[in-house]
Amino acid sequence: MLKPAFTVRRLGQRYDRGEVDALVDRIIATAEHRSVGPDVTVHDLRNAAFRTPLLGPGYPAEEVDNFLADAERWLPGGLVAQHPAPGGTAGTQAPPQFSTVRLREGYDIAEVDEFVERVMATVNGLPVSRPVTAAEIRGAQFSPVRLAEGYDIVEVDMFLDTAEAWLT
Repeated sequence: MLKPAFTVRRLGQRYDRGEVDALVDRIIATAEHRSVGPDVTVHDLRNAAFRTPLLGPGYPAEEVDNFLADAERWLPGGLVAQHPAPGGTAGTQAPPQFSTVRLREGYDIAEVDEFVERVMATVNGLPVSRPVTAAEIRGAQFSPVRLAEGYDIVEVDMFLDTAEAWLT
């Protein structure tokens, strides 16, 4: 597995490069079954928090968050293990529960709830006025909220990846 090459920028929402690099090194070691300390868990990824540099360069938060969402699949007990596909032994899928954030950017709760309701109805074969397609999930975008309560971006994006896989 190759280490990601994040863009470095001085403005906008960004994370401390040293903290991100340290976690990425642990993720790669865990995925490659190398021991460099405690293995990274799915819980660690979902609860990762990084300082935001006041001055100076950092990694764009969106790039890092997207990498962490992808990395969950590589770890034991990752996304695929937690959300079996429809028609499997799990029967109908339960709606996801997302953490809320306030001090960092999140997704608009009402928009996500409306879309997830349609996704879950489609996946579970329930009547819905507009069934969701895998392409619609792939292109879904939600309004960002800052300094107000919103859903954790990484958790929502990971769910969308899983829901897209359910429908493909």
